[in-house]
Amino acid sequence: MHDIRFIRENSEQFDAALARRGLSAAADDILALDTRRRALQTELQEKQARRNEASREIGQIKSQGGDASAVMAEVADLKQSVPALEAEEAELAAQITDQLISLPNILDAVVPDGEDEDQNELVRTSGDKPEFSFTPRDHVDIGEGLSQMDFAAAAKLSGARFVVLKGQLARLERALAAFMLDIHTREHGYTEVLPPALVRTQTMT
Repeated sequence: MHDIRFIRENSEQFDAALARRGLSAAADDILALDTRRRALQTELQEKQARRNEASREIGQIKSQGGDASAVMAEVADLKQSVPALEAEEAELAAQITDQLISLPNILDAVVPDGEDEDQNELVRTSGDKPEFSFTPRDHVDIGEGLSQMDFAAAAKLSGARFVVLKGQLARLERALAAFMLDIHTREHGYTEVLPPALVRTQTMT
């Protein structure tokens, strides 16, 4: 999710990054919500501070035998107005989060502009391209032929460009993941961590 502080300080850069992905500018809309939310937060803090102050005044007035009805009425009004402001602030926060989480990441400067993979640029190759005396089959053809790659099931589960691995290919994927973890924890100083499977919403946003 994007950092609202970055957008506040770099709104033009943020919109330019969206434009590189073919998206419309969004900084103004986000910042308008942010400005309103911050104003509400300030208003809430002021009302809550006044409510606390007034509550102390009531105690002082009563201890001196005075009439605290006016201050008590003020506190009652404050208590009534605060929940509505809190609800509006929470709604604005949700709208901001929805926008920040729905927009794609900012591209690195070295990434070429383009609408799809057809505009990708070949950066480098490694080794010589092999030549075959036969027409080679791609990994999709081989995997489906072995009944170990299921694109149809993946499309139902997750959408296009995903695959369900089965059998030996699934075992190979698991083994490669374990190999990667072993190499990095044993030889490169990383510490393996197994976090809970479920996390709070704010952890992911």
